[in-house]
Amino acid sequence: MSRYSTPVQPEHPPFMVWNLDLNEDGTTPHDKSFIRLPSVLNQSCAIRFRILVGSSASIDATLHTNYPLDGSAYVRTKFHQKKFNFDDETELICEFRIQRPGPYQYYVTYKSIDADADDCTDCISSERDSIPTLERIYRMFRDRRTPTSYFLVDPQLTLAGQHLPLDGIALQSVSPKWLGLMKNWSPHLAASSKMGYNMLHFIPMQQRGGSDSPYSLYSQLELSDDLFDEKLTAREKEQQLRMAILEMAHKHRMLAVTDMVWNHTAYNSDWLRDHPEAGFNLENSPHLRSAYELDAALAQFTRDLPRYGFDRMVTTIEQVDLLMDGVKDHVIQPLRLWEYYAIDVEAAVGAVSDAWDAEAVEVSEGDKTKLESLTGDARSEWLRAYVIGARSHTLSTRFGRTIDPARTVSVLRVVASNNKDEALGYLRKLLDLINLPYYREYDADIATIRKNIHERVKYERLDRGSWKYGKPVDDSYKIVDPLFTTVEPRDASIPDDRLHLANNGWIWGGNPLDNFAGPQSKAYLLREVIVWGDCVKLNYGTKPEDNPWLWEHMRQYTLGMARAFHGFRIDNCHSTPIELAEYLLDEARKVNPNLYVIAELFTGSEDTDRVFVQRLGINSLIREAMQAWDANEMSRLAHRHGGRPIGSLAVDCLGEPGFFTDDENGGIRVDGVVAPLSASLPHAIFFDCTHDNEVPAQKRTMQDALPNSAIVALTACATGSNRGYDELYPELLNIVHESRRYAVLDDPLSVGLGEAKSRLNRLHTEIAQYQEVHVHYESEFVTIHRVHPVTRHGVLMVAHCAFKGATETAPFNNPKLYGTAVKPELAYRLHSKAPDAEKPSGSGDGLLHGLPSHLEKLGEPGIFQRKDDHGLYTELRLPEGFGPGSILVVRTELVDFKPNLDWKIRTRADDAVSRLGLDALNAVLYRCDAEERDTIGEGTYDVPGLGPLPYCGIQGWYTHLRHIIPNNDLGHPLCDHLRQGSWALDYVVRRLHGYTEYYPSIAPLSAWFEERWALVKRVPNFLMPRYFALTVHTAYRALIRRAMHLMPGRVVNSSRFTRQLALTSIQLVGHVDSTALRPVCADKARSSLSAGLPHFTTHHMRCWGRDVFIALDGLLLTTGRFDEAREHILAFGSTLKHGLIPNLLDAGRFPRYNARDATWFWLQAVQTYCNHGPEGLGLLDTPVPRRFPDGEAFVPWDGDQAFSKSSTVAELVQEIMQRHAQGISFREWNAGPQLDSQMRDEGFNIDIRVDFKDTGFVSGGNRWNCGTWMDKMGSSEKAGIRGVPGTPRDGADVEIVGLQKSALRWLASLSKMGKFPYDGIKTAGGAEVLYSEWDRLVQESFEKHFWVPLSPSDDEEYHVNTALVNRRGIYRDTYGSSHEWTDYQFRPNIAVAMVVAPELFDPNHAMVCLHKMYAVLAGPMGMRTLDPADMRYRPNYDNSNDSDDPLVAHGINYHQGPEWLWLTGYYLRARHQFMRQAVATRSKGPEFAHALRTVYHELHAHMVNLKHHISNAPYAGLPELTNKDGSYCKDSCETQAWSSGCLLMALHDMVHLEQKVHQLVSTSN
Repeated sequence: MSRYSTPVQPEHPPFMVWNLDLNEDGTTPHDKSFIRLPSVLNQSCAIRFRILVGSSASIDATLHTNYPLDGSAYVRTKFHQKKFNFDDETELICEFRIQRPGPYQYYVTYKSIDADADDCTDCISSERDSIPTLERIYRMFRDRRTPTSYFLVDPQLTLAGQHLPLDGIALQSVSPKWLGLMKNWSPHLAASSKMGYNMLHFIPMQQRGGSDSPYSLYSQLELSDDLFDEKLTAREKEQQLRMAILEMAHKHRMLAVTDMVWNHTAYNSDWLRDHPEAGFNLENSPHLRSAYELDAALAQFTRDLPRYGFDRMVTTIEQVDLLMDGVKDHVIQPLRLWEYYAIDVEAAVGAVSDAWDAEAVEVSEGDKTKLESLTGDARSEWLRAYVIGARSHTLSTRFGRTIDPARTVSVLRVVASNNKDEALGYLRKLLDLINLPYYREYDADIATIRKNIHERVKYERLDRGSWKYGKPVDDSYKIVDPLFTTVEPRDASIPDDRLHLANNGWIWGGNPLDNFAGPQSKAYLLREVIVWGDCVKLNYGTKPEDNPWLWEHMRQYTLGMARAFHGFRIDNCHSTPIELAEYLLDEARKVNPNLYVIAELFTGSEDTDRVFVQRLGINSLIREAMQAWDANEMSRLAHRHGGRPIGSLAVDCLGEPGFFTDDENGGIRVDGVVAPLSASLPHAIFFDCTHDNEVPAQKRTMQDALPNSAIVALTACATGSNRGYDELYPELLNIVHESRRYAVLDDPLSVGLGEAKSRLNRLHTEIAQYQEVHVHYESEFVTIHRVHPVTRHGVLMVAHCAFKGATETAPFNNPKLYGTAVKPELAYRLHSKAPDAEKPSGSGDGLLHGLPSHLEKLGEPGIFQRKDDHGLYTELRLPEGFGPGSILVVRTELVDFKPNLDWKIRTRADDAVSRLGLDALNAVLYRCDAEERDTIGEGTYDVPGLGPLPYCGIQGWYTHLRHIIPNNDLGHPLCDHLRQGSWALDYVVRRLHGYTEYYPSIAPLSAWFEERWALVKRVPNFLMPRYFALTVHTAYRALIRRAMHLMPGRVVNSSRFTRQLALTSIQLVGHVDSTALRPVCADKARSSLSAGLPHFTTHHMRCWGRDVFIALDGLLLTTGRFDEAREHILAFGSTLKHGLIPNLLDAGRFPRYNARDATWFWLQAVQTYCNHGPEGLGLLDTPVPRRFPDGEAFVPWDGDQAFSKSSTVAELVQEIMQRHAQGISFREWNAGPQLDSQMRDEGFNIDIRVDFKDTGFVSGGNRWNCGTWMDKMGSSEKAGIRGVPGTPRDGADVEIVGLQKSALRWLASLSKMGKFPYDGIKTAGGAEVLYSEWDRLVQESFEKHFWVPLSPSDDEEYHVNTALVNRRGIYRDTYGSSHEWTDYQFRPNIAVAMVVAPELFDPNHAMVCLHKMYAVLAGPMGMRTLDPADMRYRPNYDNSNDSDDPLVAHGINYHQGPEWLWLTGYYLRARHQFMRQAVATRSKGPEFAHALRTVYHELHAHMVNLKHHISNAPYAGLPELTNKDGSYCKDSCETQAWSSGCLLMALHDMVHLEQKVHQLVSTSN
């Protein structure tokens, strides 16, 4: 057995091409709505978009993206165009290299043709009617555009020259004001670095406003003075900050992130005095006036409380209720807020009265009619809408809601018959009705206002957690926080309305994309805003021009921070105007392209989160562990926020060798790996505790700080923490009021979580590439196992959570790690030093300290080697004393595992298959059950819970793996089975060994598998699906590459679809022991073409004359398999008997001659081979041993007479023509039940003749047999149809006449050139007829005898029986059948004649008929075999139907409506041929280019369903037929030779058209 050395693995990762298949309409698939391109050090990549040719978006498809394709600076609104190219004839590709990080947008434009109602209907009834399918291609294209989609490219973060992957980030949040002077930061930074953090997040360090909150910035452009011990300018402060961050990066190896506060500014920001327009004031936002008046009144009520008899101290709910009564009586009622809602009736009546005598606006007649037809409420509502008109209303002024006097006068004149007094009286009543809903709106709003004030007061005064608890209701602690700030102007001339500014806040459950201070919102009036009284909400608008000074001010702030910091945390991101954030982040990335952006979103919707992530380019979303309420929820969060299951399939199996065309560098091809973009969630940064979360000691227990932190550290994403968490601060610190500072920790490892947290952080960064994760929850325990996907090195952590109520005795099952060695890493338990300790040590020194604690280092776990039915395993027993607050970490490593197994598996596959021929590939890749049993005696593999595979070969496994791998479906039955044992692996090798007897070239591949299986069998069973999938996938791709190498040619290799079709040639041509092309044959003739799988596989049922030769030109000639094509032609030719090629070959032993069409398809194949085969017309001189020497009498296949005489192919051709000309009449050999148990005796009589007197057509058959491909014989006694053909089609069949004409034309031409030794035939009467004469007779007769004219007046000219016509403008299916009405049935056989003998058809008639075929017969994949308007149309084939219905019993309707796919190929070829002819006749110049492109698109559009089907079909082929409208037919062959072959020929015919279209497109470009 061959063995191959493993090549050296490359040091650098390959060039990656990330592929995205777009939908039919050019949109992005919903499951790919979030696209993230990961950043890998030293790896270049590109993104590729792909559209199927023929899809609705494929005409003139152009990608528009704001990624700067030309290398220019990024501008969000500047979109660059790139055309989709035609490198692949059934796929359009647009690709470009990715060289910079950030968020990018794209959309696709294309052209399409509007559908017309007539396109798919039979609407042609006269010669004057246009042909919709022809006219359609001349319609002007409409420009289309898809919605905008997004992709995000991760930044490249580096630390001390090393790449820092996002999943390796360990971030700590710190407050600069608690760090103290900047010059003294170094010891604090050193402590954080010792704790294993590699990134610090600084909450804002700008000058703070009056509240002293770091999130209420007084000046965005200057750092806080308390960070420095001397007076410095803003620039000097910024320089010192940069120096500190540089020291942090180089000395302490930490990157820096800062908060960006864009949404608001401090209420006392000095610049507001000059720029009050920066806020929402009563001048630029007059809709807030009513809210401001209420707010001011509430403030005054606070000051006046004693005057109204209220106590300033509120301590009971009764006092709250009394206070609310006061609000109602002294605030709400006096305000008369209803005036903001209602129409002033008297003012409105006065305005109408004044306008009465002016020139009136006329009421339209339509409005008058409408008004007269309405009564009651409907009439009032119509009048309300009419008199108000288009006027909009906000709560900006009292009685701001008005009517249009002129319109009101006009309608009142109609209502009151021009009587003014009556009209005004009516108007008063009408206005009272109109005001009713406005008063109701007011009442509902007042109820909401009172409720919201009541709830706020109750919380603030009665809840101990509120900052107003125990405080008096006075100016310092108002009854409710003010929603507005009034600034003092520097210029006294500034109007007051400009100075009242809305404060910022948030709304519970609000839509973050809505501006709650905008005119559409009543949030401020309704007191829905939970306000931050120290912050003014900033009014940006949506673009810089809306507030130029403010946008520029914030731009300067942003640029300063971007120059200093490595990343931003966007504060209050969900409420920041998204257009502003886009603009500022774009500006920031100009100075810091690799800016790392994180944010916390409180949208409550993953879809909304995705909007922010995509548009802003948020790299990590903040997620909080302290939100979990128990250990189960903790495990869910850890599972949710990163990684993929252990043993995952997708990443390693989806990449394929390919190339990228680098247009930016002269179109050079860059070799690399092409892989599909996978769906993903936005990346997370998972915090054990954020700076605004309560700490474990408050929400859970102090002891839970350790397991909580360990769970976060082992999660496969970025992680974060807050300074003080590790030191065990007792509570959440108030960032506003806390004045103590961080203690300098000389030995941070000895404080709080210290040593444990440091090791966890470093471990987290180390295992950033350990992307496979298993999370397990049990009782109070969470177990996380992280594993490297290639080396299989792992880290396993067990945490005993310490939520309140946790116990020492919680149950836990010791982990069993199969095939795994375990090495202890760390084990700790956190204890409180004193029972119920609440006070931190060192209190009173002005520094922040944690709770007294003890970090116990636990003993090593118990590690035991065991064995059970699944094999060897390591049992891990927890250390002694592993109570709540404990963690254990061990390292894991697979025993006897080859660390480079992935690389080993993926190499040398091409070498292993390099000697395989196409026949051996059939054995390796395919073989259905019957073929396998017939050859090596073993059938398809049966997977429990799944069933038998479709094939025994590699394709059988891949049928399931191609769905399992991209979906990472480890729960699939096949994966379950692989985990149970290695039976599947053994089966793969066993069958390959079995075939080495037939094909020795398989031995190296068998050895390749054995070598890899030996290594794979060493891995634990849970990894078996991964390595099985990787091995099979690798082999499969190598086998496909080998197949394509052996089937060269432009058609085969032009596209994924043609490659898939070509592979069916390998599927269907193979060796079985029970049959071959000859009874005794050399190796070349051992392989034969199956008609279809899995039904036509062995013995006499495998090889069918008509099927072989219908499929031969597509499956064998276009694929370059000329030897196999030649062998099939000669083998069938050798069995010529009675002038006929057999229907069933049976290796030439007992062939059956019950087909009238097989002979003509054989002749067509001979002609095609001579035109395209390597020997050309030399084939005609090839001698062929005759199975039946005299061409008539049956002789035994193994007797002396068999094959004792030879004829040349030319002589066989002549014999066929001569026998048909003289007439053929015989009874089938061995006729009777032993030959066909269903056929009646008369059916065995075969009669064929030629009408030389009138038409020259070949005709034959009788009502009891079926000599064409529509050969279903009735078999139901119950239905009375046994021995009754479903479709006898006796007479002259249209496709046979077409094939006959093709043969005559060819022979006449050869004879004329002296290249065929015969020039004609003799008739039964002895008359000599030249081929050219016979050809001319058929040509002159065809239209007259097959065309059914559009007008009945022309029937006589075309020999039409008017009474039998069911549809006009078609060609008859037969001529001269025994049941004359069947001649007029509309069937798709016409297409065959159109392709092989287009000269028979009047081009205009052909176009009319083709349109009707499109409108009536064309299904989603196949062609309906009968007109749905026909009374015998039955579209659903069920061979097991046991009813007494003679139209469907036992599947008698096989050809009476079910949709057959082989005819689609002929239909497309005919449509292509006649459309192109029509276009060439009608058009030139630009119109010709337009029409030709449309023809090309329309043909491919017809194949879109076929492309999708073959990509997903279990048998990787095209079926024999479908039921109605493309629905699945269980009795159909899953892959049929002629279905694929005819489609390949259609694509072959289109090659020239493709070239022409490409040329036209290139010229237009």
